[in-house]
Amino acid sequence: MFDNEPNLTDLDFEASVAQSLALSPPRIASKWLYDDKGAILFEGIVSSPDYYVGRAELEILDAHAGEIGAALGAGGSLVELGSGASTKVRKLLDAMPRLGRYVPVEISEAQLLEAAATLRDDYPGLEIVPIAADFTKDFDLTAVVGDGPVLGFFPGSTLCNLLPANSEAFLRRMHGLLGPDSFFLAGVDLHKEPEVLLAAYNEPGGAIWDFNLNILDRMNRELGTGLDRADFRHEAIYNADLRRIEAAIYPLRDIVVRVAGQTFDLPAEQPIVLEYSHKYTLETFAALAARAGWHTVDAWTDHNQLFSMHFLTNRSPA
Repeated sequence: MFDNEPNLTDLDFEASVAQSLALSPPRIASKWLYDDKGAILFEGIVSSPDYYVGRAELEILDAHAGEIGAALGAGGSLVELGSGASTKVRKLLDAMPRLGRYVPVEISEAQLLEAAATLRDDYPGLEIVPIAADFTKDFDLTAVVGDGPVLGFFPGSTLCNLLPANSEAFLRRMHGLLGPDSFFLAGVDLHKEPEVLLAAYNEPGGAIWDFNLNILDRMNRELGTGLDRADFRHEAIYNADLRRIEAAIYPLRDIVVRVAGQTFDLPAEQPIVLEYSHKYTLETFAALAARAGWHTVDAWTDHNQLFSMHFLTNRSPA
């Protein structure tokens, strides 16, 4: 389902939503969830009790940040994609006293600049070069990172939100962005019992509910759709065949909405899919990364084996 859908990310917001609502069933690209308000709401998800990703990731970074820093060496650049509030990266920054510069890349400029200002106070000797950009599109790092070694950092499970073929294409595109002889550290969610997954992605009235329903507020504000949050609910289901969570909002009644001069029917209880989250094993993700030209240096899990981080390089084997 949706594996042959049109590209919804290279359009502007209005065109993307209009094209999304024309699908059957409709789907809105998850990147549009991260406006300034959505970026703040997402931080609430990270701290919610059943959402294990943040805690597991910090455990892994606590254990392995030192060896990651040693592999990068002195004078290098750490480029974080989708940096948000730049909280997890502190584990790496603390373990990399000889780091040349930190380059956070975030689509929400307000959150980006606030986080960069805080980090400058806390790491006064570190060059911090924030870039307001959509990392799903091409942008240039050449003038920022110089000739030193580069580590790309992609925390959380955003890579898992892409279709596997698109994850592979994304990793391949990182070659051109980060340059030759670089490293990449990616968060990857692991396959596990559906009950654990569903608990993490379903919290009626909670942080995830509020985060996903925020797309309605954005549509009202930017597209004038006049939708009412009270007419929708959020639910995530597990697709066992494709090993992924499918998070959606559901109209509670039949709704008609106009976007970009077009009229769309939103029948009651028809899902409007907002996000996929694919689940991998260590082996299946390592194979995907290899197809994209990355060699696995190491892969680590938390003690409960809920989540993983993959340390990759595109350096040619010795």
